[in-house]
Amino acid sequence: MAKDSFTLGFAPSAVQHLGVGLYKQLPQALMELITNSWDADASEVKIHIDYSRRSISVSDNGHGMTLEELNSNFLRVARNRRSNGIGLTPKGRKLTGKKGLGKLALFGVADRIQVISIKNNLKNGFEMNYRSIQATSEEEFYHPETLYINENVDKKSGTEIKILDISLQNITEINSLALSLSKRFNLFSKSNFLVILSDEKNNIIELDEKVFENSIKPSTKLDFTYRFPEDFQDELKTNNAIIELVNKNVRGAVFTKETPLKATEQGFSVLSHGKLASEHTPHQFSERANDRFYDYATGYFDIDFIDDSPSKDFISTDRQAILWNADPDLQFLRENLNKLMGVIQKRWRQDWNRRKQTKAEKSQGDIPKIKKVLKSPDLLKKDKETIEIISLLLEDDKITIPTTLKYKILEIVADATQTMGIEENVYKDLIPNNFIIPDELTSKIRMLRAETRLAATSADDPNRFILAQGLLLRGIIDTTITSLLVKYKDTLTEHNLWSGKAPHNDQTYSKSASVKNIALYDKYISALNFFEFKGEHTKKSKVNLKNNFDSVGVIPQLDQLMHDENNWPKFDKLKDMWDTVAPQLLLAFKYIKS
Repeated sequence: MAKDSFTLGFAPSAVQHLGVGLYKQLPQALMELITNSWDADASEVKIHIDYSRRSISVSDNGHGMTLEELNSNFLRVARNRRSNGIGLTPKGRKLTGKKGLGKLALFGVADRIQVISIKNNLKNGFEMNYRSIQATSEEEFYHPETLYINENVDKKSGTEIKILDISLQNITEINSLALSLSKRFNLFSKSNFLVILSDEKNNIIELDEKVFENSIKPSTKLDFTYRFPEDFQDELKTNNAIIELVNKNVRGAVFTKETPLKATEQGFSVLSHGKLASEHTPHQFSERANDRFYDYATGYFDIDFIDDSPSKDFISTDRQAILWNADPDLQFLRENLNKLMGVIQKRWRQDWNRRKQTKAEKSQGDIPKIKKVLKSPDLLKKDKETIEIISLLLEDDKITIPTTLKYKILEIVADATQTMGIEENVYKDLIPNNFIIPDELTSKIRMLRAETRLAATSADDPNRFILAQGLLLRGIIDTTITSLLVKYKDTLTEHNLWSGKAPHNDQTYSKSASVKNIALYDKYISALNFFEFKGEHTKKSKVNLKNNFDSVGVIPQLDQLMHDENNWPKFDKLKDMWDTVAPQLLLAFKYIKS
């Protein structure tokens, strides 16, 4: 076996400068091997971690390398694989590698590396030892230890790289490793490029097409998802920035959470050719990304344009950042991406407010007392606004309140409203529930109706309550019946429907002022006559209604309330009055608004 069959095609000191200093973490180093397998047209990569022996094996079923290719490709640094201008693998995959430095990153995590590759049924392999490389002078070539030279084997093509004598103090736990790898590549596929992790305890994790997005988007309380360009078809018609991004074949997704994300989860990563080009950061597209939106947003964008050039390189060697300012086209691209983020921010605020409103309304619907207030026919505008404002405040994601406490607060708010005071008052049954005044009626009648309900909150002083309710009832009767008679005065005159000692001169009631001066009792009876004429009552039922009106003594008792300081109607008497006149007032409303 030839001792010097393999030769490191660069100065040994380059391993220290370009390799050991490049990556100090296992996921980044392994990702270089995974993307090498992608570039080798592999459909499956197996990564086995032996924590007890502190070793890792990475094997694929790619096209493999011959002895010559191991020397000219793997052991040669800074060889640009895209220099032929094609940039595609034999299967048509876009190449991810360009600099030829990634393989050196392995010496940032281990002291010994074995590379074994099979192609055309020939196995070749070697071992590199970091200590031996360090001991090699600058004037000499380093020759890795030969393991296999064109050994005939009956095996399929592929490459295995063994990482031995791992120098890291702690080897990343398999689940954390899988998550970290998932964030760095978005071309995993069960059918096309499956990566399988395993360890000596038979734990197995597969990296397929689902893992990349799952590693980026919130695992809980996912709120909204905005996919580009699918969800921006309307903007594509008018927004030049978005049109430019689509022309550059930019694709991506932004995910938001209901509550603020951890600082390490906020921001956006950029991939190019499926491989991470810039780490996650809120300042990816603007140094002034300080909007509240960025506390909730995470996502990614896949932009092949950044790394399409076979000669120019705009991605930092450690893939921590993109050199946006190195090229005018990249600057323009970043500006357009920042404009896209502005569009997404605006849409998110609209969606967030709608979702907050929906949650607030659900909370209101779950609380009987709140429902009672909001469904009250006498709901006060200020009470409605108070409930809505406090409900929205309680849904603020910066406030963590248990649902039970949230509901308790809203119950207290409901109890404190004036509307609830009306609904819960002992006198609330005084006015029939169906006594609702149409919006078309005059504001005076509606104001009187509202006042009758508001007066019901003053139950501490029964006499004051009776006085207020009685006077308001008289006002509603007088205003409503007068409005009816004024509107239909000609009909009443023509058909002799007026009651009382009215002169027979038709001119008397043709004037509205004269109608208003009729005694209240006669107005009411005139209204009954009108309803009979309109077919609302039979003659007999009208007589019964009149007798009942007289029997209850509506007018005498209301007159007594106004003029007798010593006698007050009782609540039951007042309710009888309401029950007697309410149906006729509702009929009056019907004709007044028609």
